[in-house]
Amino acid sequence: MKKKERILKSNFGNGVCAVLILLLGFFFTQPTQAQVSKLSKSERDSLAAIPYPYILPIFGGKIRERGIDFPHPFGIMANYIYQESKYDLENPQIGIGDSDLVSIDFVDFKTVKNRTNILNFRADAWLFPFLNVYGIYARSESRSNIEIGFPLNIEVEANPTGETWGFGTVVAYGLGNYFAAGNLNYSWTSISSLDDPVQGTVASLRFGRNFQLGKANRSFIPTIGIQYQRITQDSGGELPISNIFASFDEDDLNELKSQIADEAMNWYDELSLPQKLVVDRLVNALDNWLSGRDLGSTPLRYSFDKVPLGEWSFQVGFQYNHSKHWWYRLETGFGPGRFQLMTSINYRFGI
Repeated sequence: MKKKERILKSNFGNGVCAVLILLLGFFFTQPTQAQVSKLSKSERDSLAAIPYPYILPIFGGKIRERGIDFPHPFGIMANYIYQESKYDLENPQIGIGDSDLVSIDFVDFKTVKNRTNILNFRADAWLFPFLNVYGIYARSESRSNIEIGFPLNIEVEANPTGETWGFGTVVAYGLGNYFAAGNLNYSWTSISSLDDPVQGTVASLRFGRNFQLGKANRSFIPTIGIQYQRITQDSGGELPISNIFASFDEDDLNELKSQIADEAMNWYDELSLPQKLVVDRLVNALDNWLSGRDLGSTPLRYSFDKVPLGEWSFQVGFQYNHSKHWWYRLETGFGPGRFQLMTSINYRFGI
């Protein structure tokens, strides 16, 4: 485990260093892109003659004097995101009621697959022609299937909800119809099944080209990029036994009792005393629950390290700018142990 932690920390450090050096990053929703339209000389001269009407970005007037067209400085965006991620559970511990948490490293947890639906809202502003800042709010619903292979072959389903707040910054540079954009983001998510918020840092780099579609301010923009996502690994919380073991039945319980009572040396006999006590308390609680007895408010408390199979993904997207006000985007991301699909609508305006 220590070796794996060192590898993860090294990957994280390398990713952050790369982002800081490039001054680029990317959040998993959708960065505002600082594409500028390629204008003819007469169009640039006409644009330069019109005073810049908005308070942002700073130096926006200087940009206008050079005959450069720039997106509206303020934006409101709504995103729908579907995300799949796989991770391993390591260092699992449980406790029944108010008992101390005890390691259950003898339990074989299979790789967990998590599916999440996210509705995300974002407000942003260009402070400078190359620098955008934003804040986000999101609601999410997840479904995780936790498969146990030993000592029983059962599957536990969890369906937590989450509420996310965050902020970030975009750094961008355009040259003609080409541009590079990046974003660095920090967020924290309160999840119904966990005690502490999950903290996340996401960074990415994206490149794209602006193809004009004949009408002014109407364009099609394909992009490619890479993304790095880091989240809090240690998690803990509590849930009623009836919620966690909803698929657990009488046959499962009888098999577990049979293994414990087996006179031959088995996994139960090799457990430490604290581990035997927590197993006995769990069996007793499950027996009472399956028999219809009231467990009161007795919860199953847990903690574990959630180690993702991969933290990097390749991003491919397409954006359609219908006007200077309305932008639409479709993007997908895929990598080891992760998949993402995002749609968004962005309304831009000036003040």
